[in-house]
Amino acid sequence: MIKSILITAIRNLIRNRTFSVINLIGLSISMSLSLLIIVMVNGQFQFDNFHKDADRIYRVDTKAIRKSGGTESYASSPMALGVKLGQDFSFIDKVVKICSRLGGDVKFEKTVVPYNGFFVDPGFFEVFNFPLEKGNAKEALRNPNSIVVAHGAVQKIFGDTDPIGKTVSLDRYGDFIVTGIVAPPLGKSHIDFDILASTSLLPLLEKEGKISPLMSNWNDYYSGYNYIKLQPGTDPDDVNQALREISDSQYQGLSLETRDKGYEFFLQPLSDITPGPLLSNQLGRGLPKMLLIFLGGLAAIVMVMACFNYTNLMIAKSLTRTREIGIRKINGATRFHVFLQFVGESVVFALLALAISYLLMQWMKPGVMQLHIADEFDIGLLENHYTYLYFLLFAIAIGAIAGLLPSIYLSAFKPLRVLKGADVKVGSQMTFRKVLIASQFGFSVIFISLVIITNQQIKYMLNADYGFNQQNLLNVRLQGNDFQKFKNEVSTLAGVNRVGGVSHSLGTWADRSGDYKRHEGDESFVMRDFGVDAAYIENLQLDFVAGKGFEEEVPANKEKVLLNEMALSRFGFDSPGNAIGQTIIADDTIVLEVIGVVRDFHFRPLNYQIGPIAFRYDPESITMASIAYSGDPKLLGNKISQVWSKLDPVHPVDMMSMSDEIDKAYADSGFTDVVTILGYIAFLAISLACLGMLGMAMYTTQTRIKEIGLRKALGASVSSVVLLLSRSFLVLIGMGILVGAPIAYFLGDLFLGNYAYRINITPWMMFSGIFLLIVLGGVTIASQTLAAASRSPVKSLRYE
Repeated sequence: MIKSILITAIRNLIRNRTFSVINLIGLSISMSLSLLIIVMVNGQFQFDNFHKDADRIYRVDTKAIRKSGGTESYASSPMALGVKLGQDFSFIDKVVKICSRLGGDVKFEKTVVPYNGFFVDPGFFEVFNFPLEKGNAKEALRNPNSIVVAHGAVQKIFGDTDPIGKTVSLDRYGDFIVTGIVAPPLGKSHIDFDILASTSLLPLLEKEGKISPLMSNWNDYYSGYNYIKLQPGTDPDDVNQALREISDSQYQGLSLETRDKGYEFFLQPLSDITPGPLLSNQLGRGLPKMLLIFLGGLAAIVMVMACFNYTNLMIAKSLTRTREIGIRKINGATRFHVFLQFVGESVVFALLALAISYLLMQWMKPGVMQLHIADEFDIGLLENHYTYLYFLLFAIAIGAIAGLLPSIYLSAFKPLRVLKGADVKVGSQMTFRKVLIASQFGFSVIFISLVIITNQQIKYMLNADYGFNQQNLLNVRLQGNDFQKFKNEVSTLAGVNRVGGVSHSLGTWADRSGDYKRHEGDESFVMRDFGVDAAYIENLQLDFVAGKGFEEEVPANKEKVLLNEMALSRFGFDSPGNAIGQTIIADDTIVLEVIGVVRDFHFRPLNYQIGPIAFRYDPESITMASIAYSGDPKLLGNKISQVWSKLDPVHPVDMMSMSDEIDKAYADSGFTDVVTILGYIAFLAISLACLGMLGMAMYTTQTRIKEIGLRKALGASVSSVVLLLSRSFLVLIGMGILVGAPIAYFLGDLFLGNYAYRINITPWMMFSGIFLLIVLGGVTIASQTLAAASRSPVKSLRYE
């Protein structure tokens, strides 16, 4: 039976080459996208499933309750909470506190390289199954100045030297002894590190003033992560209730000098971290579950459209096989046998498409890896080979689903009727198939309109006037180097007009804020601020509505502040002029005199409304140099690189123009990735819709060949026949447009609602996509109807 199905399938593929190629193109391209998404999504669900008793491990997250009435959930929580949980609750087996303040450069002999790491409790390896290939897991982190190094970091730090017992130096924290090497993990983990140090060092660092208090600070929910392993049989709801009682006792009635009025804590299972809900301050790798659902939904839409096409094209092609079906039944084949034959052929066809789609997927990988979100995906096939099984089952399922409807219809043919040459109307009720075709064009309208809308929003944001100078400015990240030394060296270069400094990049997602108030005793509010020097304000060429900027290198500048117009109302100033000379209070103790008010400008991406902002003279906080220049930027960049290599031979220079940095902020957020993905989906949707229309046109023209011949014999012109055959298809395209256009407008407007500054959806944005769709659909229809209408009526009347 299987051999017969296979032979027949191959024979029909060869016999109907054109049909087969068209079908394979649609199914293979769609399937390649789906395979790629299967690999991506499957990889995300492999995180943290190798830990023993993973079902008993939870992370304690924080919900910050804003004074404004909103909330925001964080993956982190106060380390003081971890201390309390480890002392007072019998239903908790173990607690592991993780602190994210470890990082920078590690130095071993003459080697200096950057690393990422965490302070963790000594019991870290008792909760998480990260085996040590060298060292004692229970004792490795008992000593405050001991560290363990991940297997992948050993070579770049130590080369071929055995690290055990060696002393290394970590930025800001001093010397440490290597007591263990962590073996490559047994699977993927959201906790990704090069070096782990012991939390037993933190109290010592607090006493030395190297870090702010952590172990007793209930307001710092940003620096720590608390993981707990519950006793067997413990109900997580009981733990959540205990966490609510802790938050009530710690924060109720407490006056917080922040934007928050309190916090709540809740458990998150280890298995739900990656993928999981979108939380702020995530610890490591992984993507939110909603993004995976979105990608899976796109794959499902594309595959459903491909299945529709396969169904329609298979029915159209099968019209040439009615006598074959009749002969099979006359020779004893049952309806079930015929059904199996066509389903089997469909599965064979899908398996062939699978082979082609696998090659296409490999070809697509480099392009996918260019996306900014690709860093979070592992699109290599998994070592356990289950992915190949998923592919095989997926192809079989697609083949069975796509071939189901044609097989039911074709197996129902009456043998005597088809052998007598009677016309066969496969599925005389064509409404369902017409709805499918209209739906495909509706999807095409939606996707192509969204591509146009999002692309126009990108152009708007990239070309918007941010209210400050972006031209002829180079940003150089200092990477821990002394700003004044770098400034002195660069200022001597030809073409350098001015060198300023800033705490973090302007116009990007980088953020810093402080607590501000007008008078002593007022309630503080959170306001974003920048630490700058006088030259940086000059570089920006801000528009002052009152007052002036900082004077160059005047110590008294530290007692001054610049505000924007939006900040005036927050402090109760009724005009810019009245604010000059007045004082405000920062961080509860620092009194600052307002010396200037600048016109409002966009200091963050256009997703956000312009808010209040302060510029504080704070050279100690500078992490980025801003170089105003004239002349050739490439030539100057080479000179700056030479200066940098002398000052810092370890780190490569990190230099970018101000305008490119702002553009990169949108790219890093994944916004441009959305346009790329939607563009590819739109291309697929249009291609599949046209293929589906091609199948319908082929079916219609083949079933009406004698009618066409008779009409032409009676004097009908080619144009009238083309119009007759095309009318129903044009109606289907129109139906798809009428349904898809309002949905596209709604979704586009919903998407643009995420941006405080956005474009308006204009008629041309909708019509341009619709026009393209009509042209492509019309060409597809004409390719069949014109050929049928041009056929000799004699040949048409003789057609069987």
